[in-house]
Amino acid sequence: MKFIKPKDLTEKSFILDVREEDEHKEESLEYNHILKPLKTLEPEIFIKEHKLSGDETINIICSSGGRASEAAQMFEKHGYDNVAVVIGGMIEADYEGVPIVRN
Repeated sequence: MKFIKPKDLTEKSFILDVREEDEHKEESLEYNHILKPLKTLEPEIFIKEHKLSGDETINIICSSGGRASEAAQMFEKHGYDNVAVVIGGMIEADYEGVPIVRN
């Protein structure tokens, strides 16, 4: 498992947001991302649905980092090791000036 700073995310990053839908409705990354709440995440199915081979880093974000770490561990248990937790989550992303959409 790797850790990255929010400012290292780009429009080309593969980003998985594991927050709840109501959190996501309040604010979300401006970059393309996939919302899949942690409680509904099934890594094996997610990998197949998105045709991930292991070459693509899944950058996982939540509010502060806890759920993202849990999701990363779930992927690793299913043999997908190319995962990165976004340190500090959306809170840190906002602090670092990462583009965020607020509704």
